[in-house]
Amino acid sequence: MKVSWRITGIYAAVGLGWIFLSSLAVWIGVGEPPGIASLLELGKGCVFILVTALMLLVLLRRWETELNRRGAALAESNRELSEVNTRLSGIMRGSQDLIAAWDRDKRLTAFNPRYQAVCWNFFECDVKIGMPIEEVFGRVPDRLQLFSECWDRTLAGESFVQLQSLTTDGDIGWFETSYGSLAGEDGRPCGGFHIVRDVTDRVRAEESGRLQAEKLAKAVETLTEANAELERFAFVASHDLQEPLRTVACFAQLVERDYGEGLDDRGRQYLELVTGGAIRMHEMVNDLLAYSRTSRSEGRIERVSAATACQSALNNLREAIDSSGAEITVAPLPEVDADPVMLIQVFQNLVGNAVKYRKEGLVPHIQVSAEQAGRYWQFSVADNGIGFDPKEQDVFELFRRLHPHSSYAGTGVGLAICKRIVNRLGGHIWVESTPGAGSVFRFTLPLGEESPPAPAPV
Repeated sequence: MKVSWRITGIYAAVGLGWIFLSSLAVWIGVGEPPGIASLLELGKGCVFILVTALMLLVLLRRWETELNRRGAALAESNRELSEVNTRLSGIMRGSQDLIAAWDRDKRLTAFNPRYQAVCWNFFECDVKIGMPIEEVFGRVPDRLQLFSECWDRTLAGESFVQLQSLTTDGDIGWFETSYGSLAGEDGRPCGGFHIVRDVTDRVRAEESGRLQAEKLAKAVETLTEANAELERFAFVASHDLQEPLRTVACFAQLVERDYGEGLDDRGRQYLELVTGGAIRMHEMVNDLLAYSRTSRSEGRIERVSAATACQSALNNLREAIDSSGAEITVAPLPEVDADPVMLIQVFQNLVGNAVKYRKEGLVPHIQVSAEQAGRYWQFSVADNGIGFDPKEQDVFELFRRLHPHSSYAGTGVGLAICKRIVNRLGGHIWVESTPGAGSVFRFTLPLGEESPPAPAPV
């Protein structure tokens, strides 16, 4: 039975009993049977008791309902606090970080097993609740002073992080310590906590990375100097080779002119080999000079119409295009940020190769186009020529040739120049080709200021 009903029942029983007993005492004293007036008084008293009992019951029920609600809320809060406490205890026990709390008097109020283990390993101290800071760090005076200073800052309400080191048996361990204060009922710091994380591996990795970065920077500096020296050597050597090559070619021609009639067929063949070799060497030196100038030249980067650059390249190749009967289609090309002379050279080398490496008896069809690919413009020069297998060798390597001189003229420098120019302009160049099915050379240039493709000039 509920408490409210019990209390109401007791009140009603006592009240009614008191009224009946009082009335009975009056009737006995008078010695006469009760009259109508007495019965009315008795009924009035009973009604009063019953009405007040009902009111008391209502109030007690409300009071009981409120108590039940508050009790349920308190039970729920206790359950949640118990769960939070269980989770926090689990985190404290399972954490690999060192966690400890201290009061205003610098006495230990809480710690996790990891903290206890490290204190034993490093300080030979079995920590306990209530232990003062002097006992915990008594064997390491320098740590005692450092921790005391940090704790004073924490008690002043400051939160901060420090990187500290500990040396054990000659081995240095690095620890990142986070300090924070705990507020009391008055809002002022009544203690604090610190969380220590072992960051030895991270510090060592950062130190190793720093040393590797320094070594890499030195290697890059060395390679840059060596590359600059090689470029200067290539430029000077190529320039100085021009004169002896001209001398060889000139005297070979003089020998052929003055003594050609006195030479037999083998002599003329030897003389042609000397002249041809000198001419090819002269072409290689010229291409090497062009390659060297490409790397040495600072260039002028400006907004350039790729359509205009492509048309200039086609004009430079007009004789080869007309003699081969090549049909060239140029789709609308955009404006890009580039050196105009270098961009013309890229188009000229790619289109020139497409005209040169054509199939016998087949009209060359060459298509130049461009499309946007992310933050780049992707240019394509496609042909229906002889093609090749790109997996066999890198055609962009300097002096790389896929065919003998007797089949196709050239020095193998043109594509290497294209690669260097495109790389300097911030792009990338590659080729897709199949033997006998033609080739597609593609290169990218940064998008720069967005502009729509423009048609090539007619």
